[in-house]
Amino acid sequence: MSTYVRHVTPVAPERANGLVSRVYEQVNAEASSIGPAVQMTSPAPEILAAGWSLTREAQLVGAAPVLDKTLVALGVSQANHCHYDTLAWLGALRLLGRPDLADAIDRGEQPADVRLAALLDWARSTATAGAPAPLPGEPVAEYFGTALFSHFINRMVLAMLPAGLTPGTLNPADEPAFAGAPVLRPWRTDRVSGASLSLLAGLPEGQLPEWAGGAPAGRAYATLVAVAGQGAGLLTPAARDVVSSVIGTHRGRRTTDTDQLDEPLSRLPDQEQTGARVAILAGLAPDALTNDQVAAWRGTDRRYSDHCTVYLLAYGAMAAVGHIEADLAGTYATGARGA
Repeated sequence: MSTYVRHVTPVAPERANGLVSRVYEQVNAEASSIGPAVQMTSPAPEILAAGWSLTREAQLVGAAPVLDKTLVALGVSQANHCHYDTLAWLGALRLLGRPDLADAIDRGEQPADVRLAALLDWARSTATAGAPAPLPGEPVAEYFGTALFSHFINRMVLAMLPAGLTPGTLNPADEPAFAGAPVLRPWRTDRVSGASLSLLAGLPEGQLPEWAGGAPAGRAYATLVAVAGQGAGLLTPAARDVVSSVIGTHRGRRTTDTDQLDEPLSRLPDQEQTGARVAILAGLAPDALTNDQVAAWRGTDRRYSDHCTVYLLAYGAMAAVGHIEADLAGTYATGARGA
């Protein structure tokens, strides 16, 4: 098992083939070297591909400035207390030529630019149950897609990377934080929208969200929802009901009160509780998920593999993200009616 990834053994870049290799090649060419936050979902190539497609089509291409979407990813990561991703996006801001902005935010200050401050506040507000702040800008698909992928990947990072791991500066000129730490690639302006969708061929497509307006980010999001949803098959119907109920009670937002999970889980047979607990924690308290809890679930069926583990975590994470998406979609629908 990798020193830098918990619960599974990821596919190393030099050993990748098939869909994993194709994703790694695109990530390496367009975004960053293949660090642990990319490798961690590689035992489930479909999750890896759909996640990469969403972040690429929402955050790395399109009409909205990359600086804006980096702020969205940063704001969500801060609100979710995902230290690894927060540091990564602060590093990205610096490499985008805005060390002043990164330093101010890192000190807890608001950006001096009112528009950027509003965008950061919007991103942070998506982590709180209820209607988020109005989105201060267009295009909706890129901002929504960036925020929703950030909520998903924050949960996966908190569940799968060891506490205390930091990505470093992401600057290839600096000393890496650890062997294989990610570095950002030079920013490319020739990226073509939709170029990652070929990676989704043969995967379930899901229902396209209205807020995407036909943009590639909508297809990528729908595929991630559909693929992650297949992880539900690892649980019994009763366990799925408990997962859905508990995550729904919190509208998918994070909680630190994990003791409250004991009562709803107690309604299940002991063997069914283990998987339900892992899925719920992945959605609501991923940093509280322990190696022993994952091992206990895997011990209930010798067929459970690294592939299954990624799927169960992704299922719980996206069950939470689905509620956040519903709240965002509600504000979008209200705004569209008022326009």
